[in-house]
Amino acid sequence: MTQHIICQTPTRGWLNLVYARQIRFRKVYLNLSSKEQIACVVTWSNGDKEPFFGKDAEAIIQVWKNYTKKSTTSKHST
Repeated sequence: MTQHIICQTPTRGWLNLVYARQIRFRKVYLNLSSKEQIACVVTWSNGDKEPFFGKDAEAIIQVWKNYTKKSTTSKHST
């Protein structure tokens, strides 16, 4: 059975995070403004890197947190 970790981003559409090799998150300052934003870079299984900022990055973070939380809970309950 193929696994899916589906994430809908506000501006970039649907992503299946099961194909992510690595997801890195950090806080950044854009355009020299004092407003801090969340950014993430997804390294896909083919080696391509794709940056996401603001609401898109927040959506990815939320889906990833939910997935890892469920994954950890199911491992401990078996």
